[in-house]
Order: sequence, then structure tokens, then C-alpha cells
Amino acid sequence: MVDAGSGLAELVADRLLQRGIPAAAAAPDASTDGVIFLGGLVDADGVEDATRVQRAAFEAAKAVAAKLTTEPGVFVTVQDTGGDFGLSGSERAWLGGLPGLVKTAAQEWPHAGTRAIDLERGGRDAAQLADVLVDELLTGGTPRPRGASGGGTEVALRADGARATLISYAAQTEAGSPRVHARSVILASGGARGVTAATLVALAEASKARFVLLGRTALEEEPAACASAEGQPAILEALLADAKANGETVSPRELGARAKRILAGREVRDTLAAIERAGGRARYVAADVLDGDAIRAALTTVREDWGPITGIVHGAGLLADKLIADKPIDDFDRVFSVKVEGLRTLLDVTSEDPLEVLLAFSSVAGRCGNRGQCDYAMANETLNKVVALEASRRNGLFARSLGWGPWEGGMVTPGLRAHFERLGVPLIPLETGARMLVDELADESDSVELVLGGEPRPET
Repeated sequence: MVDAGSGLAELVADRLLQRGIPAAAAAPDASTDGVIFLGGLVDADGVEDATRVQRAAFEAAKAVAAKLTTEPGVFVTVQDTGGDFGLSGSERAWLGGLPGLVKTAAQEWPHAGTRAIDLERGGRDAAQLADVLVDELLTGGTPRPRGASGGGTEVALRADGARATLISYAAQTEAGSPRVHARSVILASGGARGVTAATLVALAEASKARFVLLGRTALEEEPAACASAEGQPAILEALLADAKANGETVSPRELGARAKRILAGREVRDTLAAIERAGGRARYVAADVLDGDAIRAALTTVREDWGPITGIVHGAGLLADKLIADKPIDDFDRVFSVKVEGLRTLLDVTSEDPLEVLLAFSSVAGRCGNRGQCDYAMANETLNKVVALEASRRNGLFARSLGWGPWEGGMVTPGLRAHFERLGVPLIPLETGARMLVDELADESDSVELVLGGEPRPET
């Protein structure tokens, strides 16, 4: 039992011992047969505390990963996000990523029993909660009910005694009026390059809105020698020739870095130009999505020129795929923070703006888990729940967490492509995905958490 501040570990361990099951309140190690992580029940004081809880859950999983990869065992997380995994908008939404870890572990550890439990505390004392939890652990029923996404590993236990599992279902958009229009001012992270950029160009064509694109690429003036060079090989050749002509010795690594910066800068400029051609307006802010001060400073001028921010599109993200057993904590922190801390930053810097639209680019990995992507799955699950919270707090806010499947031209290796196909999630062509985003912004349904591009189902 990993207590992590919940105050339940000893009680749960005692009850399991009384039923003949070896258990102890202790930190897991390489010899541990199973983990019940109780940290999701703590009274987390803010986003930092919630992030520490999720990080601790990953560390607990990593401690047993080598053993559970090949041997039977148990891995369970327990949280309180309202007894419905935060779908109705829980004030504890920043803890909501734990099921992403469990669903990923289920794919990486085929012999282990896994479950994510949302145990609504509802004013019950520790002894009552321990009784309910142990009953679920020992007699809770089948872990794979028909039709349940993520393998049916998500079990919600409400304070009124109701028990439920999460099930994904197919639905069409309900066409209505677009939420983004020519007066809209959209702040978009990760929007200057890649998949997010392609969707924003389509949105510009449909809406003629104004876009503030955030990205880490610093726009630099290209060397004159590269003016006519197209593609990385030609740029490398031009840079090398220029260096030789100037008597400069440059390592292959430095040449590659220079070429990469040139290509990135071109992509940013191409996106800005494409938005303008589509009838929108765009400006670029070279700032990390985690740098709230830099973004605030840039938005001061934006508001003077264009008015308040009316929408957020959070598309920034990183991948650092490794199995739980092999994933360094630094990789976990980087992947998790860009998504989760990035969203918090965007919400903070627009706290006084009249937001009408909040779009988070989440992933099907959050809904189903994904082998090698526990950090990405946890981060996107957290986005799903925080967006639901914001929707419940703000009257009139159009809020969607879009669990995209893998994109053609996105961050997808051939191995990931095959894996997503086994999950029933085909690759999304850029034009198709961009059209889906535009359609979604006119949807009249009350859906907040979505998977786009294919029906999610557990891998068998």
C-alpha cells in the first residue's frame, strides 16, 4: 500500500491481512508483487500538489515494472474525482491522469491485474473508505465488461453506493453555429508548426479569426547562402559550402542544428502566411508555453491591437516513448509538464479574458493508454478532466478535449502506426483532421471529452 498522504494505507493493509492476503503499508521495490497507490485520495492543495501525486504514482509503477512486465501481479490506483472520473467537472481534476498510467501498464504488463478506481469520499471516514475499497478489490466483479474502453479497468464508486465503469460510444456532431468568428482572438500553443498549424489554417479559412501562435522556435534571419536551398540535404550542402568559403570549421552536429533551425523557421513563416492567405490574421510569439511572464508581456500588445483573448487552443506536446521500466523521471517530467503545466499557464495568462472557446489537443492515448507512453497518457487524461472542470465553472464556455488519434505526418513511427491500427484507430489525414476541428467548433452536443479519428477499444 502506497499511502502518499492519504491516511488509508494501514487500514487497507490490515483489512487485506484479515482476509488472508499479504499486505503492508510500505514503499514498493523490485521484489514487490503489487501496488495499491492511494495518493489520489489526498487533499491536494493546488496544481503542484496534484502533479507531485501523479509523479509519485509513476515512481511506484516504475519500482515494480521490471517484475510485473513478466510476472503476475497487481497495480491499482485510487483517486477521488467525484466518483465519475471527473466527467462532470471535479475540483480535483488536476489529479485526473492516474488512469492513463493504469491503462498503459495494462498494455505493458500482460500478466498483471490492473485497475483505476475513482472512490468518491463523500464525507465518509477513513475506516468506511477502507471497507469500500477492499470490497471492490476482492469482489468488485469482472475487469473487462463488454464495450468498456481501456479494458474496463476504470471503476467509479460513488458515495451513494453506485458502481460504474467508463464506456466510450460513437456519436456524430450536431451542427450549429460556429464558435469562432472574425472577431475571435485565439491563443494557440504549438500552433505554428505541425498538426496544430494545419488545423488552425483550416479554422482561419472558415472563421477569418485572429491567431496568436506560441512556439519555442526563434525566428532568425536565414543565411543568404541558403536562400535557394530547398529541403534539409540542400540546406546542409549550402551551409557547409558557406562555412568553407568563410574559413569556418563546423561539426556535422552544428550543421544539423543550423539546418533544423532554418527548417523550423520556414515552417513557422509558412503557417503565418497560410493563415493570412486563408483570410485570418496571425502573429507569432517565440515563447515556451511554460513561460507565463513572456506570454503575458506579449499579450499586452495583442490586447491593445486586437482586443481580449476569446479562445485557447492548447496543442503543444512532446513524446519521449519508453516502457515504464525504462523511462527516466526527467522524461516523465518533460512530457507531463508541457501538456499539464502548459494548460495551467494558458489559463493563468487569460484569467481576466472573456474566454468563449477552450480546446485542448489531447490524445487517444489518454482514453486507452498506450505502450511506452504512460507520461503522455497521464498528461492527456489530466487535460481531459481539467477541460471538463472549466466547462462546469464557466457558463457559455465551449470546451472540448479532443483525443486525436495518430495523424499522417504527425509524431508517429511505423511501430506506433501498427499499434494504433490494432487499437482500431486509423491514421488521420491532415485535411480530414482539420475539417473535423472546424466541424467540432459548431457542435451543439454537450460532449466535452472526445476521441476523434476512430473507435477506441482495448488491445487484446
